[in-house]
Amino acid sequence: MSVNKNLDLRRVVVTGVGLINSMGPDVPTVWERLLAGQSGVSRVSNLSSTMDAFVERHPLPEDFPLIAGQIKDFDLKEILQTRKKNPTKDDLKQIKYTDRFTQFALAASLEAIQDSGLDLEKEEPERAGVIIATGMGGVGSWEEQIIKLLNEGVRRVSPFLVPKMIPNLAAGNVSISFKAKGPNIALSTACAAGAHAIGMAYRSIQMGEADLMAAGGTEAAITLLTVAGFYRMGALATGRNDCPETASRPFDTERNGFVMSEGSGILALEEREHALRRGANIYGEIIGFGMTGDAHHITDPHIEGAKRCILLALDDAGITPAEVDYVNPHATATPVGDRNEAQALLQIFNDPQHRPLVSATKSMTGHLLGAAGAVEAIFSLLALKHGVVPPTINLDHPDPECQGFDLVRGQAREAKVRYALSNSFGFGGTNASLVFKAVER
Repeated sequence: MSVNKNLDLRRVVVTGVGLINSMGPDVPTVWERLLAGQSGVSRVSNLSSTMDAFVERHPLPEDFPLIAGQIKDFDLKEILQTRKKNPTKDDLKQIKYTDRFTQFALAASLEAIQDSGLDLEKEEPERAGVIIATGMGGVGSWEEQIIKLLNEGVRRVSPFLVPKMIPNLAAGNVSISFKAKGPNIALSTACAAGAHAIGMAYRSIQMGEADLMAAGGTEAAITLLTVAGFYRMGALATGRNDCPETASRPFDTERNGFVMSEGSGILALEEREHALRRGANIYGEIIGFGMTGDAHHITDPHIEGAKRCILLALDDAGITPAEVDYVNPHATATPVGDRNEAQALLQIFNDPQHRPLVSATKSMTGHLLGAAGAVEAIFSLLALKHGVVPPTINLDHPDPECQGFDLVRGQAREAKVRYALSNSFGFGGTNASLVFKAVER
């Protein structure tokens, strides 16, 4: 997708970011651990409230992955009371009627809006919107209630199952919480969803549909059924239950699948002049967005689709490959996916005099599915703002087919980053690429 350059398009900046994942409950904590090369992946003892009883009847396979990037000790009530100005009884009551994926989005959105310095009571609500994506929606609630249905009957199914489960309720609840009456949609494009949400919010502001947008992704899919599904596909990393922090190994010859994670990343997007008028702190400017379809296979990615997506984003940004300083790749640690993306990058960034820095942050966070693109967009913006690129860990034996660019291994690296590219690719052959530009100071 590209936009007609003859249109009078508005510029879009990021003025706030919010994060929650297994690395920490907020942006400063996650960023500090990321730069230190620490993993958020750990052993999971309980994938659902029914797991112990289930395992007694059906022992798990020996190589079943009991590892994930799981958020521990999450309490939305405490977060609301800390971050939201004068939370109401309805805000607190809302917790009872929301799935974990929605609660993560609320927590990250609160941080992003607070970080932006926006006073939404002074903004025109019709000019503020929300686009929050998810790959799986409320699968935790679905799994819990299907067990109740099968064991106890129809009358024991919760009347709140549907509003907990459906994918657009993260965006819906955030919109209600902030009284945002502009564009309000949810996207579900697998692992590209978070990046698509940011790209579409960028377009909404560019085209004048809104002045402010909360955009990103959220996911809470670490349940017994979902993990079993990915395991049966052969998509998950196996054989490292005793050393979970080493399981996610992008670009390494010993990689054998991704590690599931949960959490949310939300960005506060703003029309540039609006942000400048109020003296906002700006993380960076969104200048390019590309999206393509492979039209090839539901799970096996294709080099051509990824390559075309990146080139569309660069064309939209009006820059050449030689100007990109940092790439945060999709790099999930699947054998085919990593190789294809690496080859696409090598074909695009083929100037031997200029190789962008590349770091695969899923090596630390695991794969947040529909939230991954938003989380990694935030990492790209933080690299722009702070002039430091996070490392790739667990890259002990680099795959010869995934070499040729400047991989940041083991330790973070200080670098001047003016342009950053973030890639996200999903099942069904859906692709998204975002280009960010550093603030001109």
